[in-house]
Amino acid sequence: MKLIACMSVRNEDWVLGLSLRVALMWCDEVVVFLHACTDASEDIAQAVREEVGEDRVHLSVYAEPQWDEMQHRQWMLDYARHHRATHIAIIDADEILTGNLIQQMPYLVRASGEIPQHSQPATILQLPLYNLRGGIDRYHSNAVWGNRIVSVAFADDPRLRWAGDTFHQREPQGMTLTPYRPIQQGQGGVMHMWGASERRLIAKHAHYKITERLRWPEKDVRKIDDLYSLAIKPREPWTFAQVPIEWWAPYMELANKHLHLDAELWQEAECRRLVAEHGREKFAGLDLFGVV
Repeated sequence: MKLIACMSVRNEDWVLGLSLRVALMWCDEVVVFLHACTDASEDIAQAVREEVGEDRVHLSVYAEPQWDEMQHRQWMLDYARHHRATHIAIIDADEILTGNLIQQMPYLVRASGEIPQHSQPATILQLPLYNLRGGIDRYHSNAVWGNRIVSVAFADDPRLRWAGDTFHQREPQGMTLTPYRPIQQGQGGVMHMWGASERRLIAKHAHYKITERLRWPEKDVRKIDDLYSLAIKPREPWTFAQVPIEWWAPYMELANKHLHLDAELWQEAECRRLVAEHGREKFAGLDLFGVV
């Protein structure tokens, strides 16, 4: 088995020094797709590459600022296949595997990939997802952001691909993949540092709204606004659970050095630039949370 992760990066220097090193603890190699980065992300990725060897970190730099998620994911998949991956891991740059699962991951990935050999449906390894909020020690435990599941890895098949014009399509297309879920909620999984900084969360979702409005001008403005407002304005009261200490234990030294929750937010400046370029009227009906 050769497990290669695909990690897309857009100005993630606040976390990349941590998340990339953690990915290399359970993946053989990582393809880092540096998309229009204007911060120190490329320098960080290069530094990690020098630490672990150029055969373990593969860098791809793409300067065009438009976010074409499906094309970017397909490029990373092609790159991983070029390096003879048998299994593919899907990792966002702001995601960290819980430390208690590091040793188990090769077995979990291999188990999910062995099922098709027995003439059963192909599978995709899925783990519980914990959306952190207001720091790194608590996560959403209810409502739309609680009790989530995320796709993490699959055995490659030439029929699998990413295509089309859409956002937030994590799973590959081309054939049906049956979920393989060996870990229960609360037992570990993936920590998403999505809301560890409230300011970053707000800026990110304002940017999503603006991006969708420009990309798909025919789309109902209310639907765009409702979708991305869910993270900021709850429809029901949120509850939270504490992150177990063992989930962070293997990484605390790395986190203290490489996690910077108060780093500069590129999304804020980009939101202001886009509104200035296209005019405020273009985004009428969107609550941009005071970012613009």
